[in-house]
Amino acid sequence: MTRNAQPVSIPWGVLFYALLGLAWCGYIAFPSGTGASSGLCATSGCLFLRGAGPGGISLWWAGGAYFFLLAVFCLRGSWRLVWFLTRLALFLDALLLLLMFFTGPCVNCLVAAVFFGLPALTARPTPGGWFLDAPPQFLLLTLWLGLFLGNVALAVNETVPHLILGNAARKEVRLFFSPSCPACRDALVAIGPEVALYPIWEREGDTQAIIRLSALLAARVPMEQAVARSRDPGEPLPELSFPSRLLLEIQLLRNKALALRQGAVSLPLILINGLPGRAGQIPSGAEGGPADVPDARSPALDFLQDLSALNSCPQGSEQPCDP
Repeated sequence: MTRNAQPVSIPWGVLFYALLGLAWCGYIAFPSGTGASSGLCATSGCLFLRGAGPGGISLWWAGGAYFFLLAVFCLRGSWRLVWFLTRLALFLDALLLLLMFFTGPCVNCLVAAVFFGLPALTARPTPGGWFLDAPPQFLLLTLWLGLFLGNVALAVNETVPHLILGNAARKEVRLFFSPSCPACRDALVAIGPEVALYPIWEREGDTQAIIRLSALLAARVPMEQAVARSRDPGEPLPELSFPSRLLLEIQLLRNKALALRQGAVSLPLILINGLPGRAGQIPSGAEGGPADVPDARSPALDFLQDLSALNSCPQGSEQPCDP
């Protein structure tokens, strides 16, 4: 007699999420193979975790291999093995989320994390079992969910734009300033509106001065005049709706928090990425090399010395305005 083959019971829900996870990892990994130039990479963690992985293997290749194996075991009807793999992957993903929490959130990784969490919630040890029947696994999912939501909050906070005056696209030089800080006003006049300017509220009247300064710069008023007129009570104050004013206050607080995270102890705070081109030009000789003059100095050194001599707000004539 011929024994009839028993139909294979397949965890369709886990298989569906595994295929989605495999597609996402493949989308991020190709064509670069490192997840460097695709997906929703809009946060610092994407750059930090780009190409990172054990033994130099990209996390996206490792994740793709996991989802592929999970799909294979689902098709074979290996419920116990699928149950074990989803729990192991959820634990490892919780460790990655913990690393991201202390370094920087990665939006691409958070999307992948969804495809780690859903199979763990859907998988059962047997066709008749259920996830909540095992308290240790429920605690693991609770821990993972807390880390996931924490990273989502950090990602949202990082992607919400700050209030930037001047040239928001030129962030090689960033100036954090308060209108009530005399040294800040000197820095604004010296640097001009061609760089990213981050206003910070310090004392009464700063918010109104920032609103006026924003309107004056938008009207292409020269910086020196705009700074002086922004603090003039007789200068017209543009009206803002309640939602716009509330958003402005929140953005000013976020600018201040950003300055504090950069280690600011006084204002103005000037952050420079690299050395500006005009300051970095070295005197050249007849053949294009450095000038062979004993007393020749690089303008870069003069530039750095000028920066070291900048006054800060506590040294001004008004009250200190430490952030």
